[in-house]
Amino acid sequence: MKKVNLSIEITEDHPAYQWAKKQSDSVNAMGHIGTHIDCYTKEPNRTDYSIEAVVLDCRAGMPSPSVISSTDLNNKVLVLYTSNLETNGYGNDRYGETPTVLKSDVLDEILKKNPKFIVIDSYGIGCHGDEHIAFDKRCEEWGCFVIENVNLTGFVAEHLTLIEISIDSKLASTGKRCDMIGHLTD
Repeated sequence: MKKVNLSIEITEDHPAYQWAKKQSDSVNAMGHIGTHIDCYTKEPNRTDYSIEAVVLDCRAGMPSPSVISSTDLNNKVLVLYTSNLETNGYGNDRYGETPTVLKSDVLDEILKKNPKFIVIDSYGIGCHGDEHIAFDKRCEEWGCFVIENVNLTGFVAEHLTLIEISIDSKLASTGKRCDMIGHLTD
């Protein structure tokens, strides 16, 4: 079994880092760059997880309710592979403008299936702003958490079976840095 790092490394010279440092609430902004989990109302019970991954290939579009209804997500991590990060790179205009959001009814169907996490290789599962935060809060109500800006490639998505997640819960931000290791089948 091969292991790969799924976390984005952000250096001080990266535009996203520079943007976060310039914000009036830079502490909170710093938590929302790179690979992180959004925790607006709740946090996961633990800081470390090793959890089975279910990958959906979303390169041709985000999933429909029927795709979700036939997928076992109970106590697993749902990985939405959009190829946004792989294709466009992280933190630029193309990355932020690529449509990779879920429809509300699809999110409802996902949450009924009881996943522990939703992981995406993009900026989130809802449109920027209010919807983004509202979708994350809906997930939290169900005990599910969204991890965004995950470093996925087509090869990794095709072979990913398990993810180790380590959450930095000490950050004074609604965004908590995540370190993620993917286990790939041979």
